[in-house]
Amino acid sequence: MSPPSPSLTAVEDGNTHHGLADLEPKSSITGGVPRTKSPIPDDPNISSIERGPFNEKLPVTTTGPVVEPSLDPEAKTGKSHIQLEHTNPDLFHALEKEHVYLTHQDEEGNYLVRSTRSDAQNPRNWPNWKRYGVVALASWLNILVCLCASGYSTGVSEIEDKFGVSSEVGTLGLSLYLLGFATGPMTVAPLSEFFGRKIVYLVSWAVFTIFQIPLAIPPNIATVLVCRYIQGFAGSAPLANTGGVVHDCFGIAEGGFAVGIYTLSSVIGPPVGNAVCGFFTQNVGEFNLFWFFLGLFGFHWFVILLLLPETRDTIIMTRKANALRKATGLENIYAEHELDKKKPSYLWKTAMVRPFVFLMTEPITYLSAGINGFAYGMIFLSNEAFPLVFGEGNDGHNWSHSGVVNLTFLAYVVGGFLGFFSQPLQEHAYHRISARLGYPSPEARWWSSLWATFFLPIGLFIAAWTSYSYIPFIAPLIGFACFGFGFYHIIGAILNGIVDSYGHYAASALGGVVFVRNIIGAAFPLFASQMFKKLGNQWALCLLAFLSCFLLPIPFLLYYKGKTIRAKSPYCATHFGH
Repeated sequence: MSPPSPSLTAVEDGNTHHGLADLEPKSSITGGVPRTKSPIPDDPNISSIERGPFNEKLPVTTTGPVVEPSLDPEAKTGKSHIQLEHTNPDLFHALEKEHVYLTHQDEEGNYLVRSTRSDAQNPRNWPNWKRYGVVALASWLNILVCLCASGYSTGVSEIEDKFGVSSEVGTLGLSLYLLGFATGPMTVAPLSEFFGRKIVYLVSWAVFTIFQIPLAIPPNIATVLVCRYIQGFAGSAPLANTGGVVHDCFGIAEGGFAVGIYTLSSVIGPPVGNAVCGFFTQNVGEFNLFWFFLGLFGFHWFVILLLLPETRDTIIMTRKANALRKATGLENIYAEHELDKKKPSYLWKTAMVRPFVFLMTEPITYLSAGINGFAYGMIFLSNEAFPLVFGEGNDGHNWSHSGVVNLTFLAYVVGGFLGFFSQPLQEHAYHRISARLGYPSPEARWWSSLWATFFLPIGLFIAAWTSYSYIPFIAPLIGFACFGFGFYHIIGAILNGIVDSYGHYAASALGGVVFVRNIIGAAFPLFASQMFKKLGNQWALCLLAFLSCFLLPIPFLLYYKGKTIRAKSPYCATHFGH
């Protein structure tokens, strides 16, 4: 005979996407199974005692039954919890083993479960070394895909010579890679929210690695261009997923420093790639570099398999629900969100269109995407200056070794690390402002960019007017480092603001932001060299400095008016005191 179906206390989900009940639940209802009366206790305010289906004691006052807000034995609500007696022992043994508890019964008779606050499988309960290690690994993968982009651009002349094509056709390989970077997150991000982070990392990284082989032994230029696009599409997983991984592991208030690690990887990835690959191609050649990448990326597939755990809460809870069904024989126990995902239409009508919906309808998303794209546009265009200012000809410093010339890109790395080391100032301001407001404020993430954004035009002006050959080479490098410092802070504000505002769906929102960034990145290299040739090094950099001034008022707008803008964004209007 099957065990009796439990009737349970429901807790409204609110904004607790990790299956953790609120400390003060908004409402609760009682299941619809008949109760039996018990003797009236010695309390004038209690008219009777009712017994629920688990023989739990429910006092009834003149205003109705006293229903407790949660069955989570670890929820600290200040009230005594329902005591469950005479129920299915297998069920409650399984609940205890999986660190979950039953919340309520839906209209179809299914019982939903959440994890307890002490659940060791909840990424937010992992020790700090593990949480930061996961974020660092995801960020390192971000650097590797940037390395792949730079590896092509530093040796593109060898590809042009091999196939006898123009520089425009050769450069198209970089643009197509960045186009894949742009379109990939719009698919990869919702897939990671539906199927989980790890499986998406494994599949996409396998494709990313396999398509390195045709690049090492290409029969024609068409093969190179097609493989570059596919690699960019598959390699976009770290760009799309790292923000979601940060939210999985840290939530909102404590995720600032973790996003700082992700920001640092986004800032230093391209210049590190240019510096490393410049030396490599100078000494061993472009196609040998592609073979090296094949081994490097293949090794990291096993690193992902062994060291990158699943962090997506819905996937973890689904696995727990599967374990409960197997242990108890009850087929109507599900994790929250699991029932929606069982519908075939959910993936295509909801998950896959979410990044496009965010980008087209969410003010926070499309404003962030525009700012992010504009800032990266300045980076993509200013990258053209390094070989002109420090290399041979073009009134530069006439350094003959291309590997040494590419080392100058490390000025951005210096600026990025200076920004990262100043992150504690931003974190202190964020917690101070949030404490004053009484809730975590996404607008407080823009505090450091209020002053750091000024380093963008300042740095470019310094680089512009010190880029003459008779001025010591360190002077323009200082300018580029200043630009890198300001760039770190404005990108960090964007990424932190998106993660804070969209939380559970941060990956989809970031997919839209990355889409705009890389569309610009795919287009700008096609005319950057012509701009510098026509204007000259000094005036081209000066033009970029003037253009970057348009970014100066943006942090002030979002810092002081961001809450109003956020209120117009349906997916984040329910957060933070609204």
